[in-house]
Amino acid sequence: MALADTQREPGSSDYWPGDGFAAASPRVPGEIDVDGLLLLGISIAARGQTARAAAILDRVARERPDAAHPCGDLAGLLPRLTRAQVDSQYRACLRIAPEDTRLTRAFADFLWAAGDSDGAIAALREVLRQDPSSAATHRAMGLALAEHGHIADAIWHLEQAVGSDAGSTEGWASLGRLLRTARRFRSALAAYDQALIRAPDDALIRLGRAEVLLQAGRWTEAWPDYEWRLRVAGNPPRPRSRQHPPLSSAEDLAGSTVLLTHETGAGDTVQCLRYVRLLAERGMRVLAQVPAPLMRLVRAMPGVAGVAVAGQEPPPHDLHCPFLSLPGVFATTQATIPRPPYLTAEPALAAAWRQRLPVGDLRIGLVWAARAHPGSAEPPREPGVADRRRSVALAALAPLSATPGRCFISLQAGAAADQARSPPAGMAVFDPMPDVADFADTAAIIANLDLVVSVDTAVAHLAGAMGRPVFLLDRYDNCWRWLSGRADSPWYPSMTIFRQERMGDWTAPIARAAAALDSLAAFHGLPHQNVSWMEA
Repeated sequence: MALADTQREPGSSDYWPGDGFAAASPRVPGEIDVDGLLLLGISIAARGQTARAAAILDRVARERPDAAHPCGDLAGLLPRLTRAQVDSQYRACLRIAPEDTRLTRAFADFLWAAGDSDGAIAALREVLRQDPSSAATHRAMGLALAEHGHIADAIWHLEQAVGSDAGSTEGWASLGRLLRTARRFRSALAAYDQALIRAPDDALIRLGRAEVLLQAGRWTEAWPDYEWRLRVAGNPPRPRSRQHPPLSSAEDLAGSTVLLTHETGAGDTVQCLRYVRLLAERGMRVLAQVPAPLMRLVRAMPGVAGVAVAGQEPPPHDLHCPFLSLPGVFATTQATIPRPPYLTAEPALAAAWRQRLPVGDLRIGLVWAARAHPGSAEPPREPGVADRRRSVALAALAPLSATPGRCFISLQAGAAADQARSPPAGMAVFDPMPDVADFADTAAIIANLDLVVSVDTAVAHLAGAMGRPVFLLDRYDNCWRWLSGRADSPWYPSMTIFRQERMGDWTAPIARAAAALDSLAAFHGLPHQNVSWMEA
């Protein structure tokens, strides 16, 4: 670029392109240094000179018609630049080239990553106006609408995506996930089958299909492919040659030592601890490698020969088995699930906590927020998104306290526990959690409660594993283990499920839980039984 084509910004030693630069044409073909222009445009944008930078970035975009828009390079500088700076630069470029679909699509991706899903949807609509057959844009629109809870519209866009690009593995997999959310299980399986034709060794797709089968109740078909979760990036590798085989094909394993290993959430491990007794009854020596908060609880279980901390060097063993593989090892069906209770509180610890808890006509434990941990076959766009969907604010639980005489006990851990300091009007919440060291303490508290009301967390599993009455507040796009279309759980007969009818709307399930709580209160004083207080 010749010096005559530039002008010096007053008071600066840098050179800046003139106002007519964007419309100029190269004097000699091939003479323009596009990479240099890109660096110049980005440096000017970083200084906040959005209009001048837009002219250069637009020129770069026109010189590279088959490449991504250069604003994407600018967005890659986050967090060195602020989101406001990048947003302003995108908008300045859009004023110059409003019909550039690459630019609009890049802006939509930027807004989506920034958490502005409304803005992303608006930008994607503009891209589809300009290019209604764009498979990638239909897929992005489908995922954005799904996060807003517009499942039917999201599915329509994903169907358009695979219609425009039938070879898209991601398109078919995304469609399968959304059809599962809509509980259209046959169609979801068909979509996953199309994805597997194109990527037969994709672990996430295999796992996604298995979770469809599990949620549909077709467990026998699902267990083999559910093992593909162990191949998903991030799972600790273990030698498959020493993996505990299915019992149907195993030799006599009496006398061997099996190490059971924790995978993701504490709730998963609590759910599968029920199989410890069955292994011990077959003559196996059972070791458990679990997170520190579970060690004291697991150590006291009958059948457990030893406990080690997850993440450390494991003790010597002959075979290993992740906890979530145990249902498949035993070829579990709904009719053969080992039934609770299989976890109990230590009597002296339960007695000690009984003296510390307030006295009330009906003592109810509350958990309102999930804690982030790795997801399953549907990785969120950012960490914690799925956990936010299965969480609710304590204030939303106010209908549970509409009737006097109820004593609420916080069982909430993590940052959300602070909400117990300012409960909704009319709800007094006793918070023992600052003195709770681990799940053994939590179990001791639960042993003294009449009911636990919880979102989908480890505490819900713990209460169910103890055979205590538990109300589960479940999100619309629920985990496979809670099945579909039912308010009870074959895993925990003492559980009643109150599920969202619309994505993100907790009003209806909380209202139904409050009504069921009124019914439970009417029976208060009778001996505790393992009963499920079914929804009307």
